[in-house]
Amino acid sequence: MNNQFTKNFVAFEEDGLNPTASSVATHLYDYGNLSVKNGWIKNGMVFVKCMRESLAKKINVSVDTITRTLRILEDKGWIIVKRQRNAANIYFLPKYYDLNLDTKQQNATLENANCNQNQTNFKQSFTNETDVTSKSSKNKQIEIPKTKIGNEENKQIHISGFDRMQNLVDSLKQKACFGHDLINILVKYSENTGVLYNYAQLIFKAKKTVIAKLIQNGKPEAKDALRFENNISLMPELTEFMKSLIIKTRCTKSIKNVAGYITKALHEFFTDAVGGYMSIERHAKLSKNTKDFRIPIIQLDK
Repeated sequence: MNNQFTKNFVAFEEDGLNPTASSVATHLYDYGNLSVKNGWIKNGMVFVKCMRESLAKKINVSVDTITRTLRILEDKGWIIVKRQRNAANIYFLPKYYDLNLDTKQQNATLENANCNQNQTNFKQSFTNETDVTSKSSKNKQIEIPKTKIGNEENKQIHISGFDRMQNLVDSLKQKACFGHDLINILVKYSENTGVLYNYAQLIFKAKKTVIAKLIQNGKPEAKDALRFENNISLMPELTEFMKSLIIKTRCTKSIKNVAGYITKALHEFFTDAVGGYMSIERHAKLSKNTKDFRIPIIQLDK
């Protein structure tokens, strides 16, 4: 048993997994090492193929126990399962790179060390349950042309990919009023800044389009209904909706136009959200109007 295997097992235990779940997760992530060598990576996530019977035999438990354990790992965000008929299921490992960091690459330069520290701070602030995938932390350099100021020459400024990711996240939180959980989900499934930006743009455009359409159809209340600060249920519902939507588009081969699929689904989501919000508002107004209603008491002659 190698050190990385033991380290992964401890990480799963520290996340609150029981010994069986920790063992199953450790074996799946250990299989991921071979997947990396074979190039089994899709959308930035390492994946493995494994029969439940094989895992049961490996860990010496029943197949039913493996089935229940896999559900636990899926709920905790350690795996994403693509179920297949008459074939081994495919298990995506969204946190593989977080458990298998290349320490030599981490310490290669001072810039990388600073980037890792920023990543730690960022995860503590915004991503309690998920991390940015490895592609997010690769340093993509933006080169600013050299210009002369007096007799001195400016040096090229290098901005890490993670710094740009964090800057975008700050903007989504402060200016777009995205909630913590929504940001967490979008970051988890964004391999780089561009992917995160595209997901945010799809949400913005769909919301804007629905508001404009409903206002044109004589429903001006749509604007208030889709304001995150007004409709308190909108943000948590949108978070869960985006999570299931992204996973579905990534694990379903038949979906070719991902952006179009997400856009259409978001249009339906926001339209339904307006209807639900207005129903609640009408109910609240009705309750308010009848709250102080009193039936007059008429004193009868004795």
